[in-house]
Amino acid sequence: MAQPGWYPDPSGSGTPRYWDGAAWSSVTPPSTTPDTGNGGPRRAPVTGIIAGLLSILLVVAVLVWQPWRTDAWGSPEDTNSSKPTGSQWNELEPTETPSSPEPTDGDGRPVACPLVEDADNGPQGQWYVSGGIQYRGVPGWKDGGGWTIDFTSDRSGQSDSVASSWVSITAIGQVSKEDFSSDPRTAATQLSDCMSSSYYYRTLDHREKLEDKAFTTSDGVSGWIIRENYWNVPDQPVSGDEVVIVVLDNGAKDSLTLFHSQAPIEDQRRKDKVADALATLSKR
Repeated sequence: MAQPGWYPDPSGSGTPRYWDGAAWSSVTPPSTTPDTGNGGPRRAPVTGIIAGLLSILLVVAVLVWQPWRTDAWGSPEDTNSSKPTGSQWNELEPTETPSSPEPTDGDGRPVACPLVEDADNGPQGQWYVSGGIQYRGVPGWKDGGGWTIDFTSDRSGQSDSVASSWVSITAIGQVSKEDFSSDPRTAATQLSDCMSSSYYYRTLDHREKLEDKAFTTSDGVSGWIIRENYWNVPDQPVSGDEVVIVVLDNGAKDSLTLFHSQAPIEDQRRKDKVADALATLSKR
C-alpha cells in the first residue's frame, strides 16, 4: 500500500480509513469521498443511503393512506347524487295490505281490467244469459253491450246511444277467480277499481259511492252490489254515469257472474230502465 488513499478499515469497522503511506489515520471520511486519483470508487455515506430509503417509504405510505380523504381508514364515501333516499324507493314488501290487488299506473290509479279474448253472445229471446244467470234486457236497446265488460267470458249485453261517443249499458258475463277474488264482495271492489280506469272512463274525475252491500236475487242467488257515480271532468257530453256492479256466486268452480249497468247521472229515465233489468236478475 505505497499509495496514500481511502481503503476499507483493516479492523473490519465497515467505515473507510485513510492510509497516509505509513500508518492508518483515525480521521473519518467526508460526506463525499474525495477522488484519490488512483481510480478508486466513490462511496456515499451509509446515513445518506438510509435517509433516502426512509424518504421513499414515507412517500409510498402517504399515497396508500391518502390522509386527505374524509375517512382515511374506512370505505370511501358514496357521493352518487342519484342514490334513492325516499320511501318511494323502498324495495321491501309493503306493510299494509292494499284493498285491491290490481296493479296501478304511475299516478296510483288501478289499471284497466285484464282483457279476455271472447266474442259477445246474442240474447236468448228477451234474456241475456251467462253462467246460468240471466236478466231481461231493456226494450228497444241494441244488442252488443258485452264489449264494455271485455274482461269477462261468456258475455252478452245491450247498449243505447246517449250522446256523441257515450252510451248506456246493461251486460252480463263471467269473471275468472284467477283474475279476481273468489269472494263476491272483494271481487266487486276489484271490478269497481279496474272499470273506473278502463279505456271508456278516461275522462273520470272522481267516484262517489252510493251503495256497497250484500245482494240477493229474487230467487235466492247471493252476492254483492256496488253502486257509484263516476263523475267526469268538465266539458264532457254527460256529467258522468251511475254505475252498478253486481257479483253473484253462481256455484261455478272457476268463475263468478257479473251484472253491470251504466246510465247518465242526470237521466232518471234510463236509470229506471236499468233498475228494472237488474230486478229481473235470476237463475236460468
